[in-house]
Amino acid sequence: MDEAAKLHGHKGPWLVLGYKAGLRANEILKPNTEHDLFCRAYTPLKTPYTCALDGIQAATRCTLGKLSIEVVKSEVNEIKFVFLDKRTGRKLEVKLKEGVASLIEEMISKRGLSEAAKAIEDEEACELFEERLYD
Repeated sequence: MDEAAKLHGHKGPWLVLGYKAGLRANEILKPNTEHDLFCRAYTPLKTPYTCALDGIQAATRCTLGKLSIEVVKSEVNEIKFVFLDKRTGRKLEVKLKEGVASLIEEMISKRGLSEAAKAIEDEEACELFEERLYD
């Protein structure tokens, strides 16, 4: 997480959210190399939502430079990250649970950016995401 924050410039809740989604992809799909995963990220194309992309890149090594991450414009209520293991064809869909985006906004306004990031970092992934694995 520290390296992700260094890459991004600071630790915010959306960076943490993307990082946690990427960690779940690593845990479940178990890539062997930096070339095994591909991510299709569905997100609004504006900050702070796109900050999650830096978290995904840091956690998974799916990068814009390798063209192993694709960004698809979506609405706030449709934020999800679909990870594909190119070796096995297995896919993991990690979708933001309803209400999480507005909860983050509320935390930022009441507690500040760094406290909101800490709160998201402390949450279990199952509280933030719905997951679906396709074999």
